[in-house]
This record gives sequence, structure tokens and C-alpha cells, in this order.
Amino acid sequence: MNQFTDIQALETWLGDYGIDYESWGNRSSKSLSNLWQELQAGEVQLIENPPLRRVEVVQVIIRQDGEVLVEAEQEFFNGQRRYRNQPPSEKIKPGETVQDAASRCLREELALPNAAFTLRPDTHRQYQTNTNSISYPGLPSQYNFHVIEAAVSGLPAEDFWRENQSDGVIDPVKRHRWEWRPADSIQFIGDR
Repeated sequence: MNQFTDIQALETWLGDYGIDYESWGNRSSKSLSNLWQELQAGEVQLIENPPLRRVEVVQVIIRQDGEVLVEAEQEFFNGQRRYRNQPPSEKIKPGETVQDAASRCLREELALPNAAFTLRPDTHRQYQTNTNSISYPGLPSQYNFHVIEAAVSGLPAEDFWRENQSDGVIDPVKRHRWEWRPADSIQFIGDR
């Protein structure tokens, strides 16, 4: 693993591995500054030889009438939009349990109070995948997914938007568009 003293050290590291970060922050990608903030918050790790971005993610499965809630789209503070087709997901922060991160996800992304949901720890399962990052093109990523189901009350039966409840300093997402879809249409491999 690599520790970076500042964002310029991160730029140098990416450049040394031939990762073109100059185009980040356009279209559906996040910026170099977003990666720096994620590193500072401990939400991701960068591994050397070969370079790899490692992320621990929780995905929360919410079922209603034979359908599953998925995040269809994100709108960033800068106006960019990104299409998702994934269940509610959140990076696990240092010191958080899977249940802590899942609860934070439901509060931040769906604006739910703690009383509106119950996590089901008995449904917890894990898997890992390596993929090219949509958020940071050219930087290979390894996702360690923790999937857990939740019983939730108070969600609309139709598609809806929700404002992101995080502070926006690390999270560039302003709001999320949610849809109910057949369970077999969701994908568990995602990019945060």
C-alpha cells in the first residue's frame, strides 16, 4: 500500500503507472480530487505493483411486492449524471461494521430515519470482483462486496428522487433516482 503526503504525490504515483487522470471529472467519472478525498477518508486503498484501487462496499437489498429497489441514476453537484442499476450501496469507512455502513447508506441515500428500517444480518453474504473503474478510468479496481437485506417502511411505490444526505465534501452525488425493478434485473457488480 502507498501513503500519500499530498495530492501532488498521488498525481506522481498515477503518472508513474501511466494512469491518465487528466480526463477524470468528465462525463460519468469522478475527479482526481474525489480520489484524494476518498483516500484521506480511508474509504479506499491504493495498492502498488500492479496499481489497484481496493474498496469495501455494502449493498442493501430492499424488496417490495416481488421487486427490488435500485439506484437508477445519480446526479452530481456539477450537473453530471451517471446511470447505475444497482441496489443502495455505500463504501465502508474505517472502523465501521457492515451494519453501520448499511445504516448510513439508508440514511444518506434514501433519507430514512433509523426507525424506518431493520437490517437482516442473517442475509449477509460476500463476494469480490475486479473491474475497470467507471469512476476512475484506467485505474483497475477491486471491490469487496458485502450484501445485506433490509426491511424498510415509508418508501414510495413509484420511482422517486432523493437528495443525498451526506455532506458533499467527499461524496460528489447531489441526488439519487430510485426505481423498483424485478429482482433478476439488478446487478451486484458496481462502481462507487
